[in-house]
Amino acid sequence: MSVVFSPRRIALVTAFPPGRLTLNEYGLHLAKAFAARADVSEVVVIADRLDHPEAELELGPKIRVRRVWSFNAPLSALRIVAALKAERVDGAVFNLHMASFGSSEIPAALGLCAPLAARLAGVPSGVIAHNLISGVDLEQTQLKGQILRQRVVRLGGAVITRALLAANYLTVTLASYREDLARRYPHARAMLVPHGTFDTESRNLMPSRDRPLRIVTMGKFGTYKRLETLIAAFQKLRSQPGLSGLELVIGGSDHPNTPGYMASVAESCADQPDIHFHGYVAEDDIPAFFAKARASVFDYSATTGSSGVLHQTATYGAVPVFPRIGDFVDVCRDEGLDGANYDAGEVDGMARAITALLDDPDRADRLARANRAAALGMPISEVAEVHMRELSMFWRSPEEETRGAEFAS
Repeated sequence: MSVVFSPRRIALVTAFPPGRLTLNEYGLHLAKAFAARADVSEVVVIADRLDHPEAELELGPKIRVRRVWSFNAPLSALRIVAALKAERVDGAVFNLHMASFGSSEIPAALGLCAPLAARLAGVPSGVIAHNLISGVDLEQTQLKGQILRQRVVRLGGAVITRALLAANYLTVTLASYREDLARRYPHARAMLVPHGTFDTESRNLMPSRDRPLRIVTMGKFGTYKRLETLIAAFQKLRSQPGLSGLELVIGGSDHPNTPGYMASVAESCADQPDIHFHGYVAEDDIPAFFAKARASVFDYSATTGSSGVLHQTATYGAVPVFPRIGDFVDVCRDEGLDGANYDAGEVDGMARAITALLDDPDRADRLARANRAAALGMPISEVAEVHMRELSMFWRSPEEETRGAEFAS
């Protein structure tokens, strides 16, 4: 008699909308990708607690959200593992970056021990590591000039990396991270799985010349993502013939380590009506945010992983303008994305890069089409497929489950 293999209950530990922590949109789309699979009966999202009561998203019967952990809370890992055990899930995927659980070192580090703790508690666990401390230029972050603290963070980062590798498996989104791990930890179970694309619908990208005369930027600003260079470049662009109607739309919010940054920048731009501060860009608004812009500008002095905003930019046809540094270079090499480039922090260089796109809409359209095609090469459904395959290696066989059920009865 053949044994029917039952669909699995999967936990996804992640920031999740309507919460606004980093990677929340990625968590939403990954949850949907798991729920769309016939071999998944339920996705239990172990999510961040909300600062204020808000209605949960309507996501269908296969996705259930439990708000368990809090940003900057030192006991998040314990609460996550307790929830996983209570839910009796078949496996857990942790959607993480190095500051997922806190803006200061101790709660961030303790939270990142959750995958190892889950595995030790008997829950097969995999990690999506969107960045690694070893891949971040700390001198370009809020730790600039703090040599001793940088050394402490590097040491702690090495310990946390080992803890993450002690989960059942780990994936990274950039080949450079995989190469670094292979060099440092040759026996670790770590693999490259690109970021993935959320939107795979058939779309006709609006030609550049038909889009509003608009450039956009989006992110959590104040540390290595800032706005001063972009605003100065925008002011130069506005003085050029034919660009007096150009507008800049800024989407996003403060980085947790720089509260008040956006308010201070907005105040300094109060007399510039063509600079608009959109605030947080909700998931439903993201397609229009990028599809109605000619360029998406990244005013970065450093990088910390494969940029979700870069992938959204590519998906909806705004041409990215970014410095050729760090992970931008790696993503272009690994995934075939491209755009206009400038030297980080250089106002004139950024202005020239944006001008070149605005003056040549045919080039902009070629870049937009190529980026859209490249982004579609790894849909989020394939990311979910990898994690189901990896988790299945740690599940009991159908025959073992049947024998266990018979014994229990």
